[in-house]
Amino acid sequence: VAAERVVTDRLLADTHDGQAGKRPLFVLLDATWPEARKMFRKSPYLNHLPVLSLQSDQISRYRLRRSKRGDHFCTSEVAALCLELAGEPHVAETLEAYLDVFTNHYLQAKQQLPVDLEDAAHQRLRGLRLAGFMRPL
Repeated sequence: VAAERVVTDRLLADTHDGQAGKRPLFVLLDATWPEARKMFRKSPYLNHLPVLSLQSDQISRYRLRRSKRGDHFCTSEVAALCLELAGEPHVAETLEAYLDVFTNHYLQAKQQLPVDLEDAAHQRLRGLRLAGFMRPL
């Protein structure tokens, strides 16, 4: 990607603040890293859009697949980082909580074990709901 197309989180915040009432639009390519690179290269209609460079201090908590690189995140984690940059931290945290619950359900089902509805992931999601960040299901 050409350097002039790369946007940092600071530039995104500046742009967002300068356009009152406008929400940023994020296009996420949901694929493995090699597939996403190929999709990006073969999608000329994306050429006019800036590319967001996410710099996160956190490491991926995704446990269903492992990347060879520590700075790779799953699509849901990237979406949560984008939502946080867009000024929606409560929505980002909710998405992270749902990913944790999904991961736990998947891993339990894979081992044919019952789901623990009192585990830390479920408690966190319930806490967000009680805190008023989410509408009840």
